[in-house]
Amino acid sequence: MVQAFSLLAVGTSLIGTLLSFSEFFKEQLINLSWRSSSSQIVEQKPNKFFELRKWWGRNKINITATAMVIAPSLFVSTTVSDSFSAATEFAGGYCMTLLYGVLPPAMAWAMHSRESDETDQNTISRAKPALLGVGLFACGIVVQQILQDLITLH
Repeated sequence: MVQAFSLLAVGTSLIGTLLSFSEFFKEQLINLSWRSSSSQIVEQKPNKFFELRKWWGRNKINITATAMVIAPSLFVSTTVSDSFSAATEFAGGYCMTLLYGVLPPAMAWAMHSRESDETDQNTISRAKPALLGVGLFACGIVVQQILQDLITLH
C-alpha cells in the first residue's frame, strides 16, 4: 500500500511538472514558428499519408514540446540512477524550507511595515515575536541542512 501511494505521489508530481514545462516550451515554439519563414500550402488529394501529414501539422508543436521535456529527464534518470533522491533531498532541505518557513513570516513582516500607517498596529505588533521566532527557526533549519551537507561532502 505504501509503495502504491509513493508511486502515485511521484507520478502526480511528475505530471504537473511535465504539463507546466511542456506548456512553456509550446509557447516558445509557437513564438519561434511565427518568426520563421511562412510555408506554402500544397493541395493534395486525400490519402493516408496526407491524413498523417495533416495530423502531424496539428500536433507537431505539442509532441515536440513534450519530447523536449521527457527526453532530457529520461536521459538523466537512466544515466544517473540516484539523481531523483538527490533532487528530492535538495528540494526538501532548501527550497521547501525557504518557501514555507522563511518567506511567509518575511512577507507578513513586510506587509505590516507597509500597512502600519493605515491599520491597527496592535494585532501585528503582538505577532512580531512569533513571526521572528518562526523565521529564525526556519533559517536555523536551512543552516543545519547546509552544515549537514558540508559535513557529508568532507
